[in-house]
Amino acid sequence: MSFTAFIDVFGVTPTFFVVVSVVGFFGFVVSATFGIGGVVLLIPMLSTTLPPAEAVALSAPVMLVNNVGKSWVYRRSLDRRALWLVSALSLPTAFVAALLTASVDERVLLLGVAGLVLTTLFVERVQQRTIRMSDRALLLWGLVTGVISGLCGAAGPPTAIGLRSYGLDKSAFVATVAVFAVFLQFAKLPAYVATEILPARMAPLAAWLALLGVLAAVTGPRLLTRVPERMFRNVVDGVLLVSAAWLLADVWRRS
Repeated sequence: MSFTAFIDVFGVTPTFFVVVSVVGFFGFVVSATFGIGGVVLLIPMLSTTLPPAEAVALSAPVMLVNNVGKSWVYRRSLDRRALWLVSALSLPTAFVAALLTASVDERVLLLGVAGLVLTTLFVERVQQRTIRMSDRALLLWGLVTGVISGLCGAAGPPTAIGLRSYGLDKSAFVATVAVFAVFLQFAKLPAYVATEILPARMAPLAAWLALLGVLAAVTGPRLLTRVPERMFRNVVDGVLLVSAAWLLADVWRRS
């Protein structure tokens, strides 16, 4: 395939296609193993070439397919109560927020999310205090998650904070995050299509990345069984720390 034909089909250069494929697959494997990480790595990479709003919208169908695969693989570990609590308010909020993605200045919100992640890690790691969420707290936390997911596309950090603080074990955590992510993508996609920030020309790239996401979903469960609970917590915290750094860098880039 010629250089011009490649751009016509996928809408990006061959070099960018290879890089985003490698980064995306790695992110999907991390996400399939630890519950979060895919979008945290994928959206920044897409944003280097695509407009930020388009990068957020493009990640939605990709992560939908990836999380459908994870949901099936981990279906027996799903915590239905936690899923209902975190979904009840977040889904309608995510739809409304997604309608505003192209018009809202996200810098203040991104700073707030980064600060929230860093504060949570500080309390748990430095002050050695375990944060626990009640049913009511997780229900209300869904509002925060919905707004962040709709506007920024990256619901992983707030979702991880909420469900981990609710006390789920590692398998229930991954399963519940996956099914919740599927619900969120279904809530956001109609809004992205309606506001035309998810163009049809990006469908081939989205389909390719979605295929990589399915392959990664098969790899994750095998890795999860070999990860001790303490290491699992450390990796999730590490992903949260990376996500906070990305959010701060994104604010700087948009300034």
